[in-house]
Amino acid sequence: MDDMLGRFDADAGKSYTLPARMYVDPETLRAETGAIFLKSWIYVGHGSELAEPGDYVTAEIADQRLYVIHTEGGEIKAFHNVCQHRGHSLLRGKGKARKLLVCPYHAWSYDHDGALIAAPNCAQVAGFDKAEFSIPEIRVDRFAGFVFVNLDPDARPMAEVYAGAEERLLGLCPEAETLKTGGDVVFDIAGNWKNVGDNLLECYHCSTAHKAFVDLVEMPTYEVETHEHWSIQWGGTRPENTAYGYDAEAEDRTFSTLYLWPTLAFVKFPGTAGIATFSFLPTAPEVTHQVFAYHAPGEALTETEDKALTYFRDVLGPEDVDLVEDVQRGLHSRGYHQGRFMVDAERSEISEHAAHHFQNLVARALGGGV
Repeated sequence: MDDMLGRFDADAGKSYTLPARMYVDPETLRAETGAIFLKSWIYVGHGSELAEPGDYVTAEIADQRLYVIHTEGGEIKAFHNVCQHRGHSLLRGKGKARKLLVCPYHAWSYDHDGALIAAPNCAQVAGFDKAEFSIPEIRVDRFAGFVFVNLDPDARPMAEVYAGAEERLLGLCPEAETLKTGGDVVFDIAGNWKNVGDNLLECYHCSTAHKAFVDLVEMPTYEVETHEHWSIQWGGTRPENTAYGYDAEAEDRTFSTLYLWPTLAFVKFPGTAGIATFSFLPTAPEVTHQVFAYHAPGEALTETEDKALTYFRDVLGPEDVDLVEDVQRGLHSRGYHQGRFMVDAERSEISEHAAHHFQNLVARALGGGV
């Protein structure tokens, strides 16, 4: 592993970045799938999307399809989205399911707790036992009203993995548990998932690449703090700026990003009462599916919420996508191997220690790092 990591170091102040090959190599993604994505808490939706019996959402983690459903018994449960007959999916997208989930291939039917209730002609099959064909269940947990799943049956609860993070999120958005999912912005990025994470977790590039953002955020006030499996960045803002304007009397004038390992961040825009989720998952070694969704306290977005979402959709998001995709092309260059983290002793607003923290979690999951 040390050879694979090259000059990467657990000490952020001394470390080089992860080697370029780890961002382009299919074998690296296969290793990450087993060590990270099949063993970590992955975001699937807000609790408001699962408010009533029958409400469900689907997700895909690596090549594993799953669904989360509000059962007839009132519980939130997650299952592999696969009929136990031939492997066809049972649900698609999100919505409200009937009391029986009927496979569209051969009509095997399951209740909301995953038990097989009916299978055409099964009474004529010798020794057929419906109890043998229940859908395997998956771990599910909630974090300030947001729903996560973990494919590892032995995974620690989120409250342990992200100790202290839920309180910080509720400090940013006290109404988090009662929000409703509003608009979203989706990008399929021609870049490795770690490339997206690196870009998300440092503001060394902000003054160069995000002119409107540094007009919104007062960078000298920006702070970056890391914890075992999460980190947080925040700074004061200016109501009058070129990103989007908001009421100078707004109670919350702070911009914040709270990151949860491995692939989710909560983003709090000034002048808004809700919060956004920034989810990014690999679909190929050099493709990342990114969903930025805003969750609002009201049924309709306020003018400021709409302006903030528009700013991300039309300005900030595309700026970052362009940066990530250009870097991804550069990672193929024979003239580049490893960069150097720009981490200062003061851990200033432009220090890259949160990006190093992220890469160290990758290294640690793969058998390196500390």
